[in-house]
Amino acid sequence: MTDRLGGYWLGSRLGGAVHDAYDELGTRYALTRLPARPPGPVKAALQVRSLCVARVVDACLDGDAPYLVSEYVPGPTLAEVVGRRGPYGGDDLYRLAAATATALAAIHEAGAVHGGLTPDRVVLGAEGPRLVGLGTATDGSGPPGDVRDWGRLLVFAAYGPAPPDGLDPSPGQPSGRPTQPGQPGRPERLLDRFDRPLRELVLAALRRDPDRRPSAHQLLLSLLDVPQSQQGRLLPPEPVDDPPLGARAERLYLQLSPADQDLVPEVFLRLVGMAADGTDTRRRATRTELVTGRPPEQAAMDRVLRAYTEAGLIDQSDSDADGVDIDQSGTDAGGLVIAQAALLRAWPRLHEWLEAERDGLAVHRDLTRAARRWESGGRRESDLFQEDDLDRALAWAASGRRRVTLSAAEQAFLDGGRAWVRGRARGRRRAMAALASVTLVAVLAAVVVAVWHNSSAEGRLDQAMARVAASRARALRAADPVTARRLSLAAWRLAPVAEARAALADSAADPAVDVFADPYGGPHSLDALSDDGTRLAALTDGTIRVYDPLSRRQLAMTAGPAQSVRALAWSPDGRTLALVGVDRSYLWDTTSGAGVGRPFGRGLGAPGQQAAWFSPGGGLLFAAARQSGERWAWNLRTGRAAFVGQYAVVGPRDKVALVFAGTRSEVVRLSGHGARTPAPWLDRMPWEYTVFSPEGERVAIAEETGVQIYTLDGVPVLPVRLRPSPGSLTFSADGQLLASTDSDRVRVWRVADGTRLTDRQVPAAGADRPVQAALAPGGRWLRVLAGHGTVLTIDLAHATPPPDPAGSAASICGRYGGLSQTDWDRYLAEVPYRPVC
Repeated sequence: MTDRLGGYWLGSRLGGAVHDAYDELGTRYALTRLPARPPGPVKAALQVRSLCVARVVDACLDGDAPYLVSEYVPGPTLAEVVGRRGPYGGDDLYRLAAATATALAAIHEAGAVHGGLTPDRVVLGAEGPRLVGLGTATDGSGPPGDVRDWGRLLVFAAYGPAPPDGLDPSPGQPSGRPTQPGQPGRPERLLDRFDRPLRELVLAALRRDPDRRPSAHQLLLSLLDVPQSQQGRLLPPEPVDDPPLGARAERLYLQLSPADQDLVPEVFLRLVGMAADGTDTRRRATRTELVTGRPPEQAAMDRVLRAYTEAGLIDQSDSDADGVDIDQSGTDAGGLVIAQAALLRAWPRLHEWLEAERDGLAVHRDLTRAARRWESGGRRESDLFQEDDLDRALAWAASGRRRVTLSAAEQAFLDGGRAWVRGRARGRRRAMAALASVTLVAVLAAVVVAVWHNSSAEGRLDQAMARVAASRARALRAADPVTARRLSLAAWRLAPVAEARAALADSAADPAVDVFADPYGGPHSLDALSDDGTRLAALTDGTIRVYDPLSRRQLAMTAGPAQSVRALAWSPDGRTLALVGVDRSYLWDTTSGAGVGRPFGRGLGAPGQQAAWFSPGGGLLFAAARQSGERWAWNLRTGRAAFVGQYAVVGPRDKVALVFAGTRSEVVRLSGHGARTPAPWLDRMPWEYTVFSPEGERVAIAEETGVQIYTLDGVPVLPVRLRPSPGSLTFSADGQLLASTDSDRVRVWRVADGTRLTDRQVPAAGADRPVQAALAPGGRWLRVLAGHGTVLTIDLAHATPPPDPAGSAASICGRYGGLSQTDWDRYLAEVPYRPVC
């Protein structure tokens, strides 16, 4: 077997000669390998068009490996569903009969024959039953044989694999005991699970004489006369969960922590080789090649390998996967290999990585092979790269790589090449001194050339690595401004190239001055930031931790509730944490030393974007699931539900609320007699993007056309709307500043004059976890909770200094210091560590 047939990359075997397959664009198909003499009129199968048939899209009938390509239909087969859940009955049998008869009628009208209609060839997809396997017929009995198999299929659907005596015991087989009206056992009575119209059609289809069987078109017309055949579709009993190969890989990737995600391209790019004609191939590599010389990342690398191995995407067995000839590239037998070649096209992210690295992959493969040969041969100088080969490898290592880190052997090999260049230069300098009296000018010229060649290679490497450091600083800046500053400094110290100068300027202009990340945070963690930004709550693997993001200290820890938690929320005073579970909620006094309290109220059962929040006075707890519309409020003082069936936004001290109900919206005073004032101006306003000002007499609303502030009688306050208008709003404690956040950006305006004080990208929190902003008292500091428990501190008084690379470098050294040895090895492993401050 090969990795490809024609323009299709092969995945797993679906059964028999059928494979999961993907074209160059990553579109999924079912590819069937045909015998040397393909059966039946395959060309006619290409002409079939029906929503009830998996369309044949391509066929290759010539050559040594003929094949046929069809649409891939995700879903269980009829045989699987009946085997798990038992036979069908009633209207479901009509729906199955109508869909399969429709399919056969379309096949026969195109001059084709299915020739193998069995319960395994009917897939219950999301759009209803679909016939698969067209064009691979093995039964030569023509359309009447299809009709007979249709009857057997219905018997199987009604009775399962063991119908009562007197009925055909082998549905879908070309031979079997005929059943006709009038025979002993009277099969028309045995077909008691069909009502009369469908029973007569099934018996007619099972007649011994092919000439007496109805055509598929006649079956369809008869079924269309029965109302049950036109009422709905026969759908799979459970939602179809059959993601394509790339979706499986991507889902797994998104479940990893950011640090582990960084290693995934490193793993897969080392498992891709290049054939002589330049096409991609699978390559076998060893774990040693991936982890040697990288002790800090070995545990993370093992986690990545374990995750993809358990998912069946990487094979760590000692034998070649599926018998395929795989590029060994000089490795020992065994090791790691991509389990299915189709992943190279089925996973868009991997394909993008390959395209981005393609120009350097050949260089890297040559480097890998040469380094292994040098190591196994005792590190002979004659095996080192020299001249152009060394320059090309150094240039790629310095600036041509994006997602590949040199292994310890590869790094040692390049270091050996550089040492050889230096040694040759020193030897020539000694030769110049010894031969000063002999052709002095010629010898001097040769040595100068050698010295220049050596220094030129070193200089090019430093310049290239300075550009790499600047690029990595730019990529990190949104999530980790501190490390980005240190990388900018390292770039400048390596070589003062234009990219390093720009990186220093970007660092000087960045208002984000600090970052804290939950050390236990991951893709499944839940986080919440207190209103003043001084407390971060994080729930990971059933444990809740509270941190001070300024001092980085852990302040409290306790076990979470037994049930899954959907959302967290801090009380306005920053003492109590609310945990909203699947069906109940909990409170935890984080300063008491006790654990989570008893369950109360309700939870959020619906999946998707979920949120919880306290009212400004702390007396009400709200929770909402945006996609499902589930929403509730709980009065913590009375222990009862509040605002039942209403969309309410509560103001300071819980004294006033806006109730959104279209033109019947109201302003409700929650104290005294509960006066209500009509507020039709709230019609079509988004309640989820509405917030009260601290004094309680104004509200800010993020509308599609921008942010506007209104008095409670609907009078606009701002002469010009604040734009753009991304989403959730937060006032500062004094009401002078207004912050707004969406999934990956934060903006802050000064309310008095509409000046935008900051507009910064932040790490994406995910579609179901919006970014949270907290304005500290005093109005200078903004803290932003983004993805994976990352809290950025932004200086709203920050002013961009004039360009001064030397001054910026000195400022970074003074405030942050340079990269540590560990961080240098992580981000700049290609060059030896050097202090920069």
